[in-house]
Amino acid sequence: MSTTAAGTKKSAGASNICWAAYDNNRVLVLGQFISILITCTGIFTQTLNQTYQIQIPVTQSAGNYLLLCLYLVYPAFMYFRDNQYRLEIPLWKYMLLALADVEGNFLVVCAYKYTSISSAMLLDCFTIPMVMLLSALFLNAKYSRCHYVAVLFCLGGISVLVLSDILRDRATQGETPLSSSALYGDFLCLVGSAIYACSNVGQEYLVKKRNRRLEFLGMMGACGFLISSIQVYIFEGETLRNTEWTSSSALCMAGYIFTLFLMYTFTSIFMKSGDAAIFNLSLLTSDFFAVLAARFLFNEQLSSLYFVGFGLIIAGIIIYNQSPPPTTDSTTAVELQEKVELLPTHHM
Repeated sequence: MSTTAAGTKKSAGASNICWAAYDNNRVLVLGQFISILITCTGIFTQTLNQTYQIQIPVTQSAGNYLLLCLYLVYPAFMYFRDNQYRLEIPLWKYMLLALADVEGNFLVVCAYKYTSISSAMLLDCFTIPMVMLLSALFLNAKYSRCHYVAVLFCLGGISVLVLSDILRDRATQGETPLSSSALYGDFLCLVGSAIYACSNVGQEYLVKKRNRRLEFLGMMGACGFLISSIQVYIFEGETLRNTEWTSSSALCMAGYIFTLFLMYTFTSIFMKSGDAAIFNLSLLTSDFFAVLAARFLFNEQLSSLYFVGFGLIIAGIIIYNQSPPPTTDSTTAVELQEKVELLPTHHM
């Protein structure tokens, strides 16, 4: 009897190890898929801007929010069937979260009009130090020396990247107004990343420990579509009426909307199985994919300073992910560290 029990215990232990390995690999693969989706949204946006001269950033995001409204079908069905369904999160909090998301999307898409896809993707890393600051202020996050060193690396890389864009802008266009320079695009991307940080921290505070994924996606879609529709009417109505669409530009627009919709969907799935640290680590490769897109799709010449900035940012994010997230409790931190240790160590 004891032998059988021991055998059962060993079998259960082996099963748990196999399941943990499967779950970890699933998270890694899903993270790389999301990374590719993020790069694709940048490719579609820059193609619309440079090839078709179409700049309607709010309209682009509105299409995604409209698709996300489909996730309200199930909550609506439960409400009309039982008449007892209530939102897990108050409506006004969803509105604030959607407002930050809409404006973050708006500014980042606008940035592609002025800066390169590679710079825009790398400058998105500014979200990390902003998340740290907001988490410390509102979530009582406690950071280690490792986290602060990582922030210094990221900020150093961003500084080098901006310098690279300034030098490239002067070499190709001479002295031009700030509104048409790469520096202006970098500024828009940095502000958009800061707003994204507000959205990320708000999402962590509101829904990270709730089991209402469909409700979250659907309400973000509904609130985001309402906000962006008003913004489209005010700022982009005339542009939409004057835009001459072709089959190619329409397909590019549809590609952006559907890709962004998939990104939102799979990110919510990822966060149920993974965690913030592994999520950020998995998305590092989106910068690598952006480099490939810039070189082979848009024929951009990347200076040596770009690779210096790229290396500093990559190093900073890797250092940041060596420690568990500072907003987790001790039990979660131990579990997270065990997951991180399962990651391959030969990244580069």
